[in-house]
Formats: sequence, C-alpha cells, structure tokens
Amino acid sequence: MRSLRAIVLLAAVLIFAPANTARAADFYKDKTLTLIVGFAPGGGVDTTARVVARHLVRFIPGGPSIVVQNMEGAAGLVAMNYIAKRVAADGLTIAMPGRSWYVEGALHGPGVGFDVDRVTYIGSPGGVNSGLYVRTATGIDSLAALKASPRALTFGTLGSTTPTAMVPALLAHAGYPIKLVSGYVSTARVLVALEQGEIDGFWTVEDSFARRQDLLAKHMVRPILQTRPRLAGVPLLGDAIAKDRRPLLLLLEAPDNFGLPLVGPAGIAPERVAILRRGFAATAADPEFQAEAAKAGEPVGAPIGGDELQAMVADLAKAATPDIVAAYRQLGAAK
Repeated sequence: MRSLRAIVLLAAVLIFAPANTARAADFYKDKTLTLIVGFAPGGGVDTTARVVARHLVRFIPGGPSIVVQNMEGAAGLVAMNYIAKRVAADGLTIAMPGRSWYVEGALHGPGVGFDVDRVTYIGSPGGVNSGLYVRTATGIDSLAALKASPRALTFGTLGSTTPTAMVPALLAHAGYPIKLVSGYVSTARVLVALEQGEIDGFWTVEDSFARRQDLLAKHMVRPILQTRPRLAGVPLLGDAIAKDRRPLLLLLEAPDNFGLPLVGPAGIAPERVAILRRGFAATAADPEFQAEAAKAGEPVGAPIGGDELQAMVADLAKAATPDIVAAYRQLGAAK
C-alpha cells in the first residue's frame, strides 16, 4: 500500500501540473539548487536531507546540480526564518529545516519570522516513529522501571520546543524522575553523549540511529516507549500519559505525522512549484531512492504531497485550542 500511495501521489502531480510547466523547466538547465538544512551535519535531519538531495535533481528537468548547506539553530527556526526573509522566491533555494518548526509556526511561537500558511510546501518522505531510548547501563529496561528509579535520569534535548524535550517533560510532569539537559545542536552529538554516558536517555525518531546502528546492535541503548506500534513489546506514548494530558498529543505527535517537510519561501511561481513537487514525487517513488532511504533507516513508500502538508498545517492550527497551547507552552518552559 505504501508504494501504491507513492505512485498515486506522482500521478496526481503529473495530471494537474500547469500547462506552462514545460517552458518553466528550461529555467533549471545549468542552474544550482541550494538545500538548507536546519541542523548540524551527521544527525537524522541532515541524513534525510542529503539522501533526498542526491536523488531529487535526477527528476528536475534541465539537470541542475545541488549543494547542501547546514544552518543550525533554534531547532530549525533559524533556517526557516532565513528562507522566509533572505531568500529569493525563484525556486532555486529550498529547505528541510527540521521536525518541529511548523508546530511553532502554526502556534505563532516566539522566534517565528514567517507565515506558516504561506510557506511553499514541496513534500515529505513520510511519517516516522519516535521512541524513548535509555542507556542499558542504567539498568532501566521498561517504563515502569524508569518511574521507580531512585535517581533522576538525564535526557539530552535539541531545544526546549522540540519533542526531544517536550515528551520527556510531559513524563516528568507525570512523576517520572527525568532531568533535561540542553545545549545540543544535532542528534549526532546527543547520540555521542548517550554513548559516552554523559546523559542517560534521549527521545528521538527511529531514523536517528541510521548512522549509529552500533548503539542498537551492541545493546548500548534500548527503547522503552514509542509513538506508533512498530517496535514489538514497547508501549505507546498515548497509553502512558493521563487522559487529561492526551490532547497534547495533537502537538507532540505532529512531528511524527509530518515527517521532514521539504519547503521553499512563499511566492515561488506556480509552474516552478509544480516542477519541484513533481520531482519530489518522482524521487519518492524511485527504487534507487527507496533503497538508499531504507538503508539509512528512513521512511519510504508513504510520501506526503505539498498540498496535503499545507492542509495538515492548517488543521493543526485550527485544532490547537487555547488550553492545549497553554499546556504545550508550559512543557516548553520545563527545566
């Protein structure tokens, strides 16, 4: 079914592409695309962006080249603000800022310098599963063991408004002995800290271990909680929190549902948007891309189109009531 969804997505883009797209295709001949990544090299966002970049240009008419530029900071907001304020809307600069910037955009959070409704959405490789990973050396082998721990466990974060901090903060609010440690700018650096015993745990997406499969293979870390039922015997986040806190899942699980959106600034000409969306759809359906993505532990076969992403962002903003937003902000302020 996943591969069928990719084919349907590609077909839809092909059918409804504007008639003048063929002329616009000449624009990309001998040009260079720039892909801005909102996190440092080596982490999950960077890995996904580079795999997409390598294959995307194969499906852009005119055969442009592509360069990847890392612009870390504020969990993707620095990159997204740059795209919104400093980049020409000519279709030559696109971005994969990260996993949570669109939540802050939909909620008009602090530091947001863009209109999330006007961003050009190109596509996403698909939704992901996240998990709470702890060092095996801690002796914690279940969520119950974590709650019963006589000492607080430290969890690394990528920023106070990212799921890496907010989900552990939610568990801490529920009585789990968790202490947050901030200051990390990439998943790769958090994983090194986890490996070296600098921290005890990390809430992150499964594909964070694409380049660090050794941590799992050597049983240095283990998952004890997840958002989707993908890991056998591991409980779900939705079942582990109190009913009165479950409405927060709307915002906390949004990054898993959206995946890693590929976007551009507002105002890109429709025919160039069509080219980029069609190129992404073709990339997502391509066997070579799927093979490399699978090898890197990334989702394949269930891409999300640009129009669908735009609708998802609008739905997110509508569904976030003042009470939910207030509770979400409270988590983001947790220490």
